[in-house]
Amino acid sequence: MTESAPNVYACAEVREVQRLHRDLLTDTFRQLPIREQLDCQAQRIFEAHKSGDKAVTPHIKCWHPTLVGHSIEDIMACDFTLNDARNTIAREYGFSDWADAEERGIDPPDPDFESAVDAILSGDMAALRSLLDFKPSLIHARSSYGHGSTLLHYVGSNGVETRRQVVPLGLAGVTQFLLDKGADVNATAEMYGGDSTTIALLISSSHPLGAGVMDEVVKVLLDAGAETDRSP
Repeated sequence: MTESAPNVYACAEVREVQRLHRDLLTDTFRQLPIREQLDCQAQRIFEAHKSGDKAVTPHIKCWHPTLVGHSIEDIMACDFTLNDARNTIAREYGFSDWADAEERGIDPPDPDFESAVDAILSGDMAALRSLLDFKPSLIHARSSYGHGSTLLHYVGSNGVETRRQVVPLGLAGVTQFLLDKGADVNATAEMYGGDSTTIALLISSSHPLGAGVMDEVVKVLLDAGAETDRSP
């Protein structure tokens, strides 16, 4: 998924990130080894920063090792190298740094898992149902990226790839469907130092709140036994 559909909420910053990478995120691109995909995105971030394109700021202010939380003005004025861009995108995808992404990213991501994530984030229940009927093991599968998210983690709109921090307006129904299929409501993933559950990611994300679906999804997760004593 490279652009938000009309029935999907995406804030302005996420839409700008989607625009920045739109032409890269093709089916052919997604068949490349992870480290090659991330290197292409790093090159794009580096060139965009050099040209003054502020679409790079969500990447950098959230994931750069030393520029997290800095202002747009500081980020655009800094001396930003290709190595900076590589470390930024590696951390965004859950790797500790660029060397970690190069070492562990030798294969492409699982195409079935990626298609299921796309279906979740577009709210395409028919596609999601078809994928899980065809390959039930996907419900317990993990992302090939460093954060190791399950499908359920993506409903948290937090801690995963920035372009994918979007919210289908039918998120509660998507979440319930994943749980009904056997998703572990308290499974943890490696974003923010590890031990991140879906509900912890959800309640600390501005996106579900902005979409107006936060309370409904929280209720679905709590009803399924989500623990709330953890934080991402």
